[in-house]
Amino acid sequence: MRHRRIEVANISRRGFSIGVSCGIAQFIASSGQARTAASINWDDPSERLHTMIRIMGRTDEGVAIRWIKGVLSGIVDQETTQLLGVSQQIFTRHQRKDDGSFDAVYLELVYFTDLETGKVLDKWNNPYTGRKVTVPAQVLGPTRIKIPMSLSVINEPYAMEGIKNKHWLEPLPIVGGDVAFNERIDSYVPPMTKGGAPLKFHEVFAFRAPFEMLADRSSSHVPATVDKVNVISWRPWMEMSEINGVSMSRGAGRVIVNYDELPMDLNRNNKEFYPDVVRDMDGYLKI
Repeated sequence: MRHRRIEVANISRRGFSIGVSCGIAQFIASSGQARTAASINWDDPSERLHTMIRIMGRTDEGVAIRWIKGVLSGIVDQETTQLLGVSQQIFTRHQRKDDGSFDAVYLELVYFTDLETGKVLDKWNNPYTGRKVTVPAQVLGPTRIKIPMSLSVINEPYAMEGIKNKHWLEPLPIVGGDVAFNERIDSYVPPMTKGGAPLKFHEVFAFRAPFEMLADRSSSHVPATVDKVNVISWRPWMEMSEINGVSMSRGAGRVIVNYDELPMDLNRNNKEFYPDVVRDMDGYLKI
């Protein structure tokens, strides 16, 4: 196991970004899917939320993994420069309550990688400043949340004063037999150090799952894809607060329930950098 400086966030990224808001998701079925759609009552708030958790996670209290691989770019003077590879794994557990709502807990592992080799970086040459900076290993969370049938997300009290959040679900039409919806998150986090810059954050997760598989109510999870895009102010470790610009990440992946389904490089990195975290994931994800 390699020894690195590990940044364990007392305030996780999702802790920043998940707040109290209200979003009502309504799935629109075309006439071609009418027979399948009839098997699920979208007007029932409990059933609607239950179905969404089957796409985003699991309904049997087991661990699901949302993995995404992509590229982090910088945008300065309207020009985009690819900077780093970024891989994200969000480990989740959901527990249904008697009223149909869900309690949940999330834990994230994040790797920043070399664009050419895919190697996990602990140092990075910033092309904007010419400085070599330390890239922190990131274990974010665990973060505990509540998801009521209104589809709001409750994550209070916040870890610090001044945080502003908006978090909602955005329905999309059923296209080609798939159910699709966006999870959108807007956040503002005040400076965490004297003289530091605030963190402004916008992220979208786009989920897609086969409608016909959702009709099988015996399954606690259905195969799903997820795409992500976010726009975020410079991270403090990038040491570029004097540069006027933002970073943007774009990635794609899947929601899975089996560790063996992780891409080989993510499995390898987990064993090298976070073996204890992965080994005790059940302990971290206690609700």
